[in-house]
Amino acid sequence: MSQIRLAARMGRIQPSVTLALTARAKALAAQGHDVIALTAGEPDFDTPLNIRESAAARLLKGGSVGRYTPASGLPELRKAVAAKFKRDNGLTYAAEEVMVSCGGKHCCFNLIAALIEDGDEVIIPAPYWVSYPEMVRFFGGKPVIVDTSSTGFVLTPEALKAAITPRTRLLIVNSPGNPTGAVWSTDAQRKLASVLQGTDICVLSDEIYEKLVYDGEHVSFAALSDNAFARTVTINGVAKAYAMTGWRIGYAAGEKRLIEAMGALQSHSTSNPTTIAQYATLDALAKDPDELQGWRKQYRARRDAIVAGLNATAGVKCATPGGAFYVFPDFRAWVGKRHGDFVLIDCTAICEALLTKALVAGVPGGEFGAPGFVRFSYAASDEQLANAVKRIQQFATELA
Repeated sequence: MSQIRLAARMGRIQPSVTLALTARAKALAAQGHDVIALTAGEPDFDTPLNIRESAAARLLKGGSVGRYTPASGLPELRKAVAAKFKRDNGLTYAAEEVMVSCGGKHCCFNLIAALIEDGDEVIIPAPYWVSYPEMVRFFGGKPVIVDTSSTGFVLTPEALKAAITPRTRLLIVNSPGNPTGAVWSTDAQRKLASVLQGTDICVLSDEIYEKLVYDGEHVSFAALSDNAFARTVTINGVAKAYAMTGWRIGYAAGEKRLIEAMGALQSHSTSNPTTIAQYATLDALAKDPDELQGWRKQYRARRDAIVAGLNATAGVKCATPGGAFYVFPDFRAWVGKRHGDFVLIDCTAICEALLTKALVAGVPGGEFGAPGFVRFSYAASDEQLANAVKRIQQFATELA
């Protein structure tokens, strides 16, 4: 037996269920099963050709692409990110107020590490991205979960005010959101900013799905007012909008002292993000790739099709998401039913039954703080989505 003792903090976090279900679906597919996996939050498009060609040319040329960069990113990339925030979001940051990390998740991790101490509270609207509370717990903080399932997946000012205590250190905002795809309006966010006035609460605004909005419009929390700007760290990246998940580049902007602290931490953990990926990001941020408009059109058509199909399924209700590439249907009417040997005691059991019997993989909503719901990604082909809906509908007719 191993004598290695893990740090107590490792007991505070759990592995990603999304990745676990994706792995299980892949294992079934490897065994020859026709699995439709709608679990991973990843575009099904290739990185735009001009970005790939530019990166390839830089690699062949050699030189600095194989070298270290400053831990917080190439100076020219930090300037490019600042220019992007000014152009797209109306936010004015100096390059020194920007840092580049190994993905948006890494930015979130660095920020929470720099802010949260034992007993600090972090307000997290539910449904939430699975990693937010895990990161908070890892650093000894207390996630304060606020349910938004009855308010259109949007945090209300009343609910925010009720959640604030003297220990509140951070509010997490994610619009467009994962897993719901909800887009928070300017008015909704402005009301939240008003509640925070007079406090020292920081805001983590995760805007990774900013370019994927189909209804309404994206607004950065930091753009709401001078007060909101001063307290907000805006986090974004190239993964979702530019189909660059594997390139692992995210970026954050905020108060210089806080960004410097996050950079100091990164200098002792990962050092700089991959150099060639940083150069590729320079090309991505220069202007939106030509493909993006077509991708948005396809995503919207897919969204409309899967929402219609799910709402035509017995016992399922599905709101129309305004952005991202997820639907988050309500399966609570299925809880307590049976399908053969499966008793659908909760959304995890529903997902297990759907994967085993219908060969459709989704992620149980309990992992996002919303029991009874299931997340499906529609970053898949039209044929896959149509077949997935047919299988779910057939599964529904066999429930007892």
